[in-house]
Amino acid sequence: MQDPKTPYYLKTADIKWDNDNVPTAADFQDIYFQKLLGLQETDYVFLQQNKLAARWVKDLTNAEDQHFTIAETGFGTGLNFLATWKLWREIAPKSWHLHFISAEKHPLQPQDLKRSLQIWPELQTFSQQLIAQYPVLIPGHHLLDFDSDNVHLHLLFGDAIECFEQIRSSDHPLFGTASQHKVDAWFLDGFAPVKNPSLWNDSLYLLMAQLSKTGSTVSTFTAVSAVRKGLIKYGFAVEKIPGFRKRDMLRGTYCEPAIESDKSAIQSQTHYNKGVKAPWYISNPETNKPSPKKHVAIIGAGLAGSMSAYALAKRGWQVTLVEREDAIASGASGNSQGMLYTSFSPLPGIVNTFTLSSYLYALRFYRNLVKEEVLDRKYLDFCGMLQLATTSKQQNLYKSLKKSLHNHSDLVQFVNADQASKIAGIEIAHPAWFSPGSGWVSPVNLCHALTQHPHITVLRNNKILSLEYDGKWQLNTRDDSSTTSRPVVSSDTVIIANSIDATMFSQSQSLPVKAIRGQITRLSSQGELNSLKTVICHEGYITPAMEGSHHLGATFDLGDIDTGIRLSDHQRNLDSLYTAIPSAKNSSNVINGGRVGVRCTTPDYLPITGQLHDQQSFIHDYQALRKNSNEKIDVAGKHYPGLFINIAHGSRGLTSTPLCSELLAAQINQHCPPIGRNLIKALSPGRFTIRDLIRNKR
Repeated sequence: MQDPKTPYYLKTADIKWDNDNVPTAADFQDIYFQKLLGLQETDYVFLQQNKLAARWVKDLTNAEDQHFTIAETGFGTGLNFLATWKLWREIAPKSWHLHFISAEKHPLQPQDLKRSLQIWPELQTFSQQLIAQYPVLIPGHHLLDFDSDNVHLHLLFGDAIECFEQIRSSDHPLFGTASQHKVDAWFLDGFAPVKNPSLWNDSLYLLMAQLSKTGSTVSTFTAVSAVRKGLIKYGFAVEKIPGFRKRDMLRGTYCEPAIESDKSAIQSQTHYNKGVKAPWYISNPETNKPSPKKHVAIIGAGLAGSMSAYALAKRGWQVTLVEREDAIASGASGNSQGMLYTSFSPLPGIVNTFTLSSYLYALRFYRNLVKEEVLDRKYLDFCGMLQLATTSKQQNLYKSLKKSLHNHSDLVQFVNADQASKIAGIEIAHPAWFSPGSGWVSPVNLCHALTQHPHITVLRNNKILSLEYDGKWQLNTRDDSSTTSRPVVSSDTVIIANSIDATMFSQSQSLPVKAIRGQITRLSSQGELNSLKTVICHEGYITPAMEGSHHLGATFDLGDIDTGIRLSDHQRNLDSLYTAIPSAKNSSNVINGGRVGVRCTTPDYLPITGQLHDQQSFIHDYQALRKNSNEKIDVAGKHYPGLFINIAHGSRGLTSTPLCSELLAAQINQHCPPIGRNLIKALSPGRFTIRDLIRNKR
């Protein structure tokens, strides 16, 4: 049995199948749907009563907002989502985006999900795609993108109230209802209130009010009086109507509370008010509107810049990508091969949460790129990755991880030396853990593929030296023969994505980033290495051959920014390889090239992603934190209007930039983010200033 104390523990649904092949949740003694009538019930209770067809045809052709958000309690078999997706494809304008947020405390195992959905052949086109992307069953937020229909499924595995609380932009009493992303329609579909009382209560109705806007709708199969009264208390006008093959059900519309005491209840957020910190991580939504022009200028055309450009281009933005060199991906993102991997930890923590979330999203993202024919299949390989336990420290970690993750063979498998050898195709002398979803991607070819999007324009040979704001941002450079700066491009929205060079701008110069030199070695494929089938990670790494060459690396030299090739570093890479894998040593191995990149990282090993804060305003507004880190401060953070940043991905840019770029795109458009608030705060640029104030360093 899996240890509930590990960060990977999630109690999945205990499914019982009746004689009619209908799934029942044993823990709740309730069915997921009625035999042969589940789809009709979904259509009547949720699609019709939320008036989705009429709203999409009317609203989506006329309204300014091009996104529609549905939130659901109880994902179950996914039937409501699939039926909604089917209707969306049939009637919604092709350029619009659907965000379907669904919380599930006890998700189905993949085999149970597949069996449940076989009942509905009319949904097969959609259910097959859901099954293909169905995430690893661990707690947290899982974003599934179905790009052909602009449909985004936000699966939240965990307690519904805790999960929905995390998608609010703030837990501060004065900003609790100021969420920048509002829900348009609610599907309340948890098991019956009498069988699932922990869900149906004031905490849920309060969160619904905070995440709703005037006109947001709700429907539910139940007509229980306590549910009706709870929704009314927190601002919903609710009516009882005939149910589906039952006497009554409820539907409603959010109008805001009519009673002053109930308005105060929403503002005070008494359930979550303990331990609330200063809201430095949010901007006032009233003064931080998305640019109606939908044009963004991005500085830097490496992984972070190219990925950010692609995320916004998919949402209809026109992107000007400004690169200082003659070719894109000329810096640390220019390697021919890079590992797609994550490091596992048996302990909970924000770094582990982010690295795992970004890794799982990246696996789905790259598979979609291949499916959508954005990236040629020859530029990546999901061949898996072996992490060798070559030292006593790694062997202890191997034992700890095996206890924590032994029920997650789809995520990681623990093998002995013989098993590792069969997986690798070469002789391995150590036990290892194997990540079957990992592999390698070509960063340089990935950047080229992403920037082929028709909404992306690349301006090369333009090194941006300064940013000036006068109602909009102006990006300036200077010609070699001139002492006067000249503008390159201007835009309401700008993303800084130029790695360590971000510190040259006055707005971001205070960020505590560090440079790390890394040299890779290209080795011709000879002898036993010809048989290598998977990425192998030890103190360094080696990839399977691409175009006849393996890539080894990489060295790690903090503070070194020299980009010249060193023979001594080639030898370091070879020595590391031969120490870990003696069978790889062959007198015919030939070094046929190498490359140096300067990575950018932070003291807390997390990227810097989000809207860039005004350093001096932060120091002024939050100076009270020097004396008391729990001081009640009712001031939202002051951030530069329309100025965002996406840097410091270290050696894991292939893994972290897809999720971070989705986060930026959501923030810029003010839509539902792909991660919870705790992670958003952990990635925010302003976190370092707040920490310094608390430590009395500012």
